[in-house]
Amino acid sequence: MVTVASVHTVYIEAVRKISGEKGLRAVGEANRLHGLELGKAGVASGGLKKGDLKSIYEFFQGAHPYFGFEIELLKATSRELEMKVTYCPWIETFKSEGAGTDICNWVCKMDEGIGQAVDSKLAMTIPKCMMRGDAYCIYRYQK
Repeated sequence: MVTVASVHTVYIEAVRKISGEKGLRAVGEANRLHGLELGKAGVASGGLKKGDLKSIYEFFQGAHPYFGFEIELLKATSRELEMKVTYCPWIETFKSEGAGTDICNWVCKMDEGIGQAVDSKLAMTIPKCMMRGDAYCIYRYQK
């Protein structure tokens, strides 16, 4: 996981240095679109279910053995999904390589895109984030 976190740090911080906020927004959008394609593949394979927000949690929970994130389901309704990330294998690498505290805003746009494959009206926010000093992260999908 160190390699993946390191790659994210390199491209986010390079874009920040070269293009500032405008570049970060562009990278965020590219990540969201990539996530949307991943999500569409997840819908096609049955791992995600159109209209079923809880399937987003189940999709990420199923990836735990590969990515190592530990998550808990806090809320799943027809309009909102909240997940609590209690362990992120990338945080220490992000910090040791000097990533900005906002790195998750840009990298996790992929997760927003994955959710949008389930429901195109979803937007994702991260009201709590370990990179910003919180004890855990909250991923909130809402429409």
